Amino acid sequence: ASGAQFSAQLDTALQSLPNKQEGFDIVMDSVQGIYFQPAFDRLSRGGKHVVFGAAAMTPPGSSPNWLRLAWQWLWRPKVDPLEIIAANKGVIGFNLIWMWDKVEDMSEIFTAMMAQVQWQPPHVGRTFAFDDAPAAMRYLQSGSSVGKVVVVVDSE
Repeated sequence: ASGAQFSAQLDTALQSLPNKQEGFDIVMDSVQGIYFQPAFDRLSRGGKHVVFGAAAMTPPGSSPNWLRLAWQWLWRPKVDPLEIIAANKGVIGFNLIWMWDKVEDMSEIFTAMMAQVQWQPPHVGRTFAFDDAPAAMRYLQSGSSVGKVVVVVDSE
C-alpha cells in the first residue's frame, strides 16, 4: 500500500472505534518508511509511536542495492524534537535485544499488556519443514512474504 492508502486505512480504523477518538494512543512500528508519518500524524495528544524495527529499509533478496539503501537512508522519517513538544506526542525506540537484564520487568509489562488487550493470533502466511529452512529464508528475503513464516521443528 502507498502512504496515501495507508493514511486512508488508518482514518477508516479511527472512524470505526466506538468513542470516535481523536487519534491512536499507541502505534507499534516495525516498518517505518512511508508508513511512519501517516501513523505519527494520527497519534492522539499524549500518544506514543514505538519504533522497534525498520523493515522498509531491509532489502529484498540476498544482496542489497546500495544506491536504493542510501536513498532510503536520506529520505527516512525524521522527527523534530521541538515539534513533538508542541504536538504532545512521543517517539520511542525499542530494541528487545538490549533488554536481557530486565527480564522480570518485561515479564510484568507483558503480562499486564496481555490482560488489557484482546489479541488475535498472528496471520501465518507460510509454513516450512525444518529441512526447508533455507527456502524459508529465501522466501523472507524475497520481500513477498505476508504474515509470519513458520519453520516447524519435529520433536522426534
